[in-house]
Amino acid sequence: MDNMTLMIDPETRDLVFDEDGSFKKIFDTDTTVQNVRHALLTWKKEFFADETHGTDYERIFGLNQNDVDNDEIEEIIREAILQEPDISRIDTLTVSYDRRNISVEFSATLVNGETIVLGVTA
Repeated sequence: MDNMTLMIDPETRDLVFDEDGSFKKIFDTDTTVQNVRHALLTWKKEFFADETHGTDYERIFGLNQNDVDNDEIEEIIREAILQEPDISRIDTLTVSYDRRNISVEFSATLVNGETIVLGVTA
């Protein structure tokens, strides 16, 4: 239970409270999944306190988006996922995008051997 954080509702992105009115906490694999989800939903340099966190969506959707190819987009997504230190490897990765939206589905193996599966649309 070393890997603990406050739970954030994946739909509203609000903190979640338990039945006693306290912040709900999540642990271990749930924390890892939430952290990866937020890395994929956050534009790199969006968070002033850590401009390295997030996904380089400016490169994907910016002014020069015609210069980026599928391999580079997948590498940008891999870099975002691997910001989470508990991810050991990405086993599968599917990226679909158009000029305004991107969908990512992947499975990954954690350092503890567990597998996670996650889909995110940004």
